Amino acid sequence: MYEKNKAKKMRELNISPADTYIVINKSIINDTDRTILTMLYQPIIGPLPIILYFSLWADLDKKEQLSKEYTHHHLVTNMQISMHDILEARRKLEAIGLLKTYIKEESINTYIYQLYSPITANEFFNHPILNVVLYNNLGKKEYEDLKEYFKLSRINTTGYEDITVSFSDVFKTVPLTSYDLLNDDIRKDESLGSGFEVGHSYFWF
Repeated sequence: MYEKNKAKKMRELNISPADTYIVINKSIINDTDRTILTMLYQPIIGPLPIILYFSLWADLDKKEQLSKEYTHHHLVTNMQISMHDILEARRKLEAIGLLKTYIKEESINTYIYQLYSPITANEFFNHPILNVVLYNNLGKKEYEDLKEYFKLSRINTTGYEDITVSFSDVFKTVPLTSYDLLNDDIRKDESLGSGFEVGHSYFWF
């Protein structure tokens, strides 16, 4: 096991600017996620991994799904840092769950970088590890300020009546047994609207 881990580490250290990579987006990033990355993740992993994350994100196509193939020299020139710094930043992104890395070893290695969205602020502050590390890195005052910043506003609903309707109040249900018997007729009758199955009932719009 030690030799296997050692060999893996050596492959990472031997990464070359000529090695290619593509980026695959495995999440949806919004403005709140960007704030979480900067304010909650950065105090733990530092600024370079966050810059690398956004640089890989910028490599995605207009649909933000997949990038074209780049060389790591592209990252070196765009970020103006060394390959060693890129490797260390990448490993921190992997360790904290924002990135997965795959490699295909050839004369010029090919990497696949899969980007993942950050967890929510609520999940972060309830995480048994990240929450503690953030507190230790920031100190009590900065930590409490961040918690207050991400605190959700609560509205007192005392005195109000909940009049929200349920799904079955709005949509007509047909038991599955009846649906099975009528299935052939439904296929023939194109005047019926489309529907979908939930649990043991079929709902029509």
